[in-house]
Formats: sequence, structure tokens, C-alpha cells
Amino acid sequence: MKPQKNDIKLFNEIKSKYNLKEGILSMLFKKKLSKALKQDKTLNQALEDGDKALADLKKNLDKLEAKGYTIPFALKKYI
Repeated sequence: MKPQKNDIKLFNEIKSKYNLKEGILSMLFKKKLSKALKQDKTLNQALEDGDKALADLKKNLDKLEAKGYTIPFALKKYI
């Protein structure tokens, strides 16, 4: 799992809130946080469910396009 823009933003907010300096303390915090997130079963399940739902949506949009329906650009750009 690669860090998303949201994760980086959240980490930077926490770092600035608690006045964390770059270095050993920051590395320890990153390791502890990433280990906790990797072991969180509910988060992992939610991510898997979201990926599956997105794949299903993309598949259904492709079917609709094949039938001749027009898909709005606003919806297409997020898929």
C-alpha cells in the first residue's frame, strides 16, 4: 500500500502539530503508524471492498458504453 496524498497531508499535519523534527523520531513514528495500519483488518477490508466496487462500476460503465449509452465526462474522469 503506497501512501496517498491524503496520508501524506495527514502525516505532515501531525508532524507540525506535535513539532516533530525530521530524523529518528519521525522514522519511528512512520514505522509504528504504518505497522498499525497494515494490521488493521477493518481498514484493509474497507479498502478491498472499495477496490471491488470501483472495478464493478468500471465494468458496468464499459458495458453501457458498448450498448451505446453516453457516459458523462464528470463521471468518466473519476473512473
